Amino acid sequence: MNTIDAVTSTPSPLSERTGRARTRSGIPRPSTGRLRLRPTRRGRGFVVGVVDAAGPDTNGFAPRDRVAWRDRGQELDDLVLLDQTDVLGVPDWISDEQVVSYLAPGLIARALMRTRPVVRGADVRVESTDPVVTAMTGAWVRSLGARVVEAEQAVAIRDEPQARRIGLGSHGRLAQAAVEVFQAIRAGVFDDVEPIEGRRPNLAA
Repeated sequence: MNTIDAVTSTPSPLSERTGRARTRSGIPRPSTGRLRLRPTRRGRGFVVGVVDAAGPDTNGFAPRDRVAWRDRGQELDDLVLLDQTDVLGVPDWISDEQVVSYLAPGLIARALMRTRPVVRGADVRVESTDPVVTAMTGAWVRSLGARVVEAEQAVAIRDEPQARRIGLGSHGRLAQAAVEVFQAIRAGVFDDVEPIEGRRPNLAA
């Protein structure tokens, strides 16, 4: 998977299921480097869930660990199989709602923040067509003691494809960026950014 495609701030649509979800017996045990996951919530481009089983040679993941992965918009069964390189770890102290609200736009904001140095007292202009990315980048700027302004002479942080590629160009970079986003959430950086409730995965009854 190209990790740059894993970041989106647009909620993925849920399709209606008409059939029955496959049960545990219908999903094989994960093979080498793969995880069997139980989704719990989805929104703004990510699905949150827990590890149901870990295949051989899966480093850093164990059953009941909380995780997140890119929502490709497909129908979700009660269990799914993914490569471990498509999965991000989620700390226990963050809620599912916080993950679906803030992870995707937070990853973009973190990538943009790394393109220009922000110092205390500076005037910074954030340019993005995505209002959530704009809000979260601005919140990060203010947390560093700088001011968010619209003045042309201010330091400009621009939401550009190259900035995303540089900041999120590999799974390792994406995982480290996610850690920083989670730390910012814990520190209250995004408390003024409106969260979303998210939606439960589309599971059959």
